[in-house]
Amino acid sequence: MNDLLIAYRLLRKKFKAGMFSKDFYEAFSYVEEKAFFKDLVYGVLRRQEYLDWVVNKFLRKKDIPPSIRTILRIGAYLILFTNIPNYAVVNETVNLVEKQSFRKLVNAILRNITKIPYLEHPKELYLKYSVPKWLLEYWKKFLPNDYLYSMLEYNLIPIKTSARVNKRKLTREQLNLENIKYTAHSPIGIIFETFNISPWELKEYIKGDITYQSESSQLIPLLIDFNKDEFILDACSAPGGKATEILELSDVKLYVNDIDASRIELVRNQFKRLNLRAEKFTIKDARKLNFDFKFDKILVDAPCSSLGTARRNPEVLRRQSPKNIKFLSSLQKEILTNIWTLLKQKGLLVYSTCTVTYEENTMNVKWLVEEKGGKIIDIRDKLENFKVKYLWDGYGALFYPDENLTPFYVSIILKE
Repeated sequence: MNDLLIAYRLLRKKFKAGMFSKDFYEAFSYVEEKAFFKDLVYGVLRRQEYLDWVVNKFLRKKDIPPSIRTILRIGAYLILFTNIPNYAVVNETVNLVEKQSFRKLVNAILRNITKIPYLEHPKELYLKYSVPKWLLEYWKKFLPNDYLYSMLEYNLIPIKTSARVNKRKLTREQLNLENIKYTAHSPIGIIFETFNISPWELKEYIKGDITYQSESSQLIPLLIDFNKDEFILDACSAPGGKATEILELSDVKLYVNDIDASRIELVRNQFKRLNLRAEKFTIKDARKLNFDFKFDKILVDAPCSSLGTARRNPEVLRRQSPKNIKFLSSLQKEILTNIWTLLKQKGLLVYSTCTVTYEENTMNVKWLVEEKGGKIIDIRDKLENFKVKYLWDGYGALFYPDENLTPFYVSIILKE
């Protein structure tokens, strides 16, 4: 089975769980290091609206079977965004068509696309940047233009893999790895330019020198001072990046929770790999989590719409809806309501999301402060020390995207 056929079958599926679904993971495991396959699948997902716009220019009837639409997207992407000879693209893509009656149509449309003299840009922003139209209009309501355009531009650029260096073992300057550079904001981060082997087979990963984690995520624990023997709760921990980072920073008494047993197992494995010890692992809905004591600091990396991860998971832009954003905002409020009761007086709550919505970020923190009486901690100086550009809404900060930083919202609230 060749890569093109695997990519086609994968792109036809509806991934309710997104890039983390079992089917997606298994397909990528099969061709882990094949750059062509990865570029094709992610590229088609990343530019879907634009590719449909190009294809539709040559379709008399836009209502075609989903399988044919997928094949045409694949062909258009390969013609417009790769250096593969056009004749080879047309021949190989047409071979994907199972129904003979559609082969002529696919062949004709792809040949017409090969005649486009240059990469055209539609006037409509949602087509140019391949974003669902409703989402673009939604973002326009609360994001300044410079943030919006910056995010749209970066969403079309694949992001490189980043990792943090285990501070307990070494500094990043002591790390002996080729093809890396240092992150611009996180003092413990590195970026891989390329991989010669599977990332999971890298000996530095296996022996716990590094942990794969986005630079944005690395910054969250660095915004707080953790003191020895403090009681810390990571309420929505999986996949465990922040939890393990906290223990690499300080000898705290860390409690780790997630709602999903299989995801907690992933976190446990990370702790074993890094030779770290949590006080306790729990598997419980954060809305119902309970302890017979209170915590000095609690992290809530809330389940969210994940729109800030579009560079890594381009399909997320089409997985969300206004209804789901509203649902998630309500869920987050329920989590915050319960978690607040587990926090000591003068304790700190760290609320973060990897999304860009008003309801899940600003509105939720505003609601919490007004309902519970907490005090917002101003983190602007710390972010500037890390050279992070941000939007400050009076409640928290939304990271501007850059070469390696993805949109992330963080707020720190003191329980008075």
